[in-house]
Amino acid sequence: MHTFHNPKQIAGPFGHYEHGVETALPGRLMHVSGQIGVAPDGDVPEGIAAQTKLVWQNICAVLAEAGMTAQDIVKTNTYILDRDYVPVLTEMRKRFLGEDHRGASTTLVVSSLVRPGWLVEIDAVAIAP
Repeated sequence: MHTFHNPKQIAGPFGHYEHGVETALPGRLMHVSGQIGVAPDGDVPEGIAAQTKLVWQNICAVLAEAGMTAQDIVKTNTYILDRDYVPVLTEMRKRFLGEDHRGASTTLVVSSLVRPGWLVEIDAVAIAP
């Protein structure tokens, strides 16, 4: 369903992603708003690992509501407060997307998120038949 593009004229991907993901349509397109590490009861766990796990659980819940899975994700944008979080992000990405899944990805280190205590926010684009 997806064709990956990593032109030889540019440096290869630096992580668990592809430079371009082409999808032949028709299909269903889902844009998942930025998800943060907040539990249904409003609790915000401490630490980047706990928050990132919850972010991915939230993304998967939104996708499941539409009959989609994490395997349908073709693009993510990740916003973090500290570049030292990258190894945890990579670990969680592989845990939820799978070792062989590689969508397009952008990660930005930002000075803050909307609320104090939030350490990571991820939005996603998914396409399913």
